[in-house]
Amino acid sequence: MARSGPAPTPTALRVLRGETRPSRINAAEPRPRQLDPARPGWLSPYAVEEWDRIAPDLAAMGAVKAVDATAVGAYCEAVARFRAACESVAVLGAMITDRDGDERKNPAVGLARDASVEVRMWARELGLTPAARQPLKVEHVRRDLPAERLLS
Repeated sequence: MARSGPAPTPTALRVLRGETRPSRINAAEPRPRQLDPARPGWLSPYAVEEWDRIAPDLAAMGAVKAVDATAVGAYCEAVARFRAACESVAVLGAMITDRDGDERKNPAVGLARDASVEVRMWARELGLTPAARQPLKVEHVRRDLPAERLLS
């Protein structure tokens, strides 16, 4: 039977948000290996561009691990579908003429809308929106080059 209510917040996010009450922290939560995600080979060209754009930042934030590669890939494919649909609308317009000469809505408009909903859902899940990152607290460590430390 499915759970009702919102999905539980991952323990790592609870700790980042400063929730330290022991009864609220799941110390036995499974932890994936500390490996960066590898780009899946099944991504389309537009999705590969998106992966290359976001994956380094996600890995640097510690937001994703190797086990999350499929989820990140799904986000990238949703972005690719959104981009392709938007390009189609830009070329053909929001309205198109059918074989009978009647004007009707370009199907790419609906595809773009559906893809944008999926992009928003995955972006929220992966912490790719300002609202998703706002409650997080991370320790910012300054990483100077050794020469910079000697000269300062």
